[in-house]
Amino acid sequence: MPASCLVIGSPAVMNSSINGLISLYAAILLLASNGYFAKGISIDVLDITAYRSIIAGLALLLFLAIKRQKMRLLSPSHYPLSIGLGLLLGIHWITFFYSMRISTVALGMTVLYTYPIITVFLEKLLFNKAVRLYDVVVAIAVLIGVGLMATAENGLEGGNIEGILVGLLSALCFACRNVTQQHYMKGYPAYLTIFYQVLVIGVVFLPWVDVGAIKLLEQSSDDVLKLVLLGVVFTALPHSLLANSLRTISAKSVALIGCLQPVIGTVIAFILINDQPSIQVLVGAVIVLIGAVSETIKPQRVV
Repeated sequence: MPASCLVIGSPAVMNSSINGLISLYAAILLLASNGYFAKGISIDVLDITAYRSIIAGLALLLFLAIKRQKMRLLSPSHYPLSIGLGLLLGIHWITFFYSMRISTVALGMTVLYTYPIITVFLEKLLFNKAVRLYDVVVAIAVLIGVGLMATAENGLEGGNIEGILVGLLSALCFACRNVTQQHYMKGYPAYLTIFYQVLVIGVVFLPWVDVGAIKLLEQSSDDVLKLVLLGVVFTALPHSLLANSLRTISAKSVALIGCLQPVIGTVIAFILINDQPSIQVLVGAVIVLIGAVSETIKPQRVV
């Protein structure tokens, strides 16, 4: 048996894949829940993005200090790369919310989940990874499933070209960030790479906020608590877990399994507010689940 087969099938590789999957599913669960905690915060989306990033950065800084983790990056070129990754993540957050604001939530969600397809072709374009027909078919099937879930109530009414273009930009930024991080930054602890990224987002967006820090503290304590939860539990933690999964599982597999977010969101809505899903939502959820399970059973690993 070739040595390469022994390496790929070794217990160490299998354990790293399992750990990556656990990190990914934990991240998906938290990211699917963050909308419920962000909902009701009275400040603007850009303000929420800036403050959640600053709070996440402070939480990660404390964690780095406790771990006595060196913050210095291995190569000088990784500092501008971290800035670029932070900007990509920040633009993804802003454009995702903006696309839903100028069109519909359904359209914004559907267009965002083109990012698994974008990821497949980005890996080919940037790093010459083979494009498998299976990957494309599963990505398209998952997109159809998400589309069915998102359009179950009002279809795509109110959508427009601008909303689609902004949503595609959001998907492209997220796919670029994941693929680039996996290729260049997988040697770092996940929480260190995310610390730099949220720090960049906070520094870039903070000067543009409408509600200053002092005025923010004068807001209701409920708003401040929600922002702290959003920054620590639903930003710093899940994005660190997501980055950790990218160290062992391909960006394509991470993207496809990540499409479980609306499925989990539907389950959470059913549990918390007894929101009964329609037949169309259930059909879409089943399609997404099949795609996610196929990637979970045999995820494409980082080589």
